[in-house]
Order: sequence, then structure tokens, then C-alpha cells
Amino acid sequence: MTHKISLIAALIAGIACGLSFAGPVQAGTCQPVRAKGVGKTIAIATTYAQADLKQTAKALKGRVTQASTNCGAVPDGYRCKISAVVCPK
Repeated sequence: MTHKISLIAALIAGIACGLSFAGPVQAGTCQPVRAKGVGKTIAIATTYAQADLKQTAKALKGRVTQASTNCGAVPDGYRCKISAVVCPK
């Protein structure tokens, strides 16, 4: 009896482990994404970050609905990070 219980528990644990690696994204849901860019000026860094965001949205086959940009100085210039939400088209 205990052998059957431990076999069933192992089976349930295996199924749960397999499902934990499955993508949580379902059709019709939005995903948070991040993009970054580095440049000598804030304008160049922002342009690179926007290009990265555009490629990420294209790869996810969605469109950007919300975005916020945060730029800061680094030793060689500026680094901009964009936090956005990509929703399906």
C-alpha cells in the first residue's frame, strides 16, 4: 500500500515539475518586458532602447501598450532602460 502511495506521489510531483516549466503566457494575455540601450548621449541610448523594445514586441507578436523610460549616467555615456507591457495584436 505504501509503495502505491509513494508511486502516485512521485507521478504527481513529476507532472507538477513538468507544468512548472510550461510558459505561463496564454492567448490574450499581456506580458511585462524590459529593453535597454547604451549610448554617448541620452537621445542615442533612448533610441537603442526603443529599437530593442520594438524587436522584443515583434518577437512576441504583440504591440506595446504601456512604457516608461529610466536613464542614468554610466562611465562611458548613458544607459536607458524601458519597462513596458506587450499585448497580443
